[in-house]
Amino acid sequence: MEQVLRLILTHLAVAIPHKKPRGGTLSDAQKQENRALSQSHVVCENSFAGLKRYNAVSVVYRNRIENFDDRLMLTAAGLWNFYLIAA
Repeated sequence: MEQVLRLILTHLAVAIPHKKPRGGTLSDAQKQENRALSQSHVVCENSFAGLKRYNAVSVVYRNRIENFDDRLMLTAAGLWNFYLIAA
């Protein structure tokens, strides 16, 4: 089952960490892959947290203007990217 799931997720370009087998250990190569994957996840999670600091992105926004939520997200992402460049 896990092999099938791994095949499906690799086809969809989703990276999942290696799971420790029951009663066994991971190889050094698998640990290295998990560490690299974890480091890339940290970058993504920090960027999501940065976007959520602009409270308009993390709360429900009830608007009546068409596509305003997309523009709001683009503005918040642009501000966060500017912050990262300027810092």
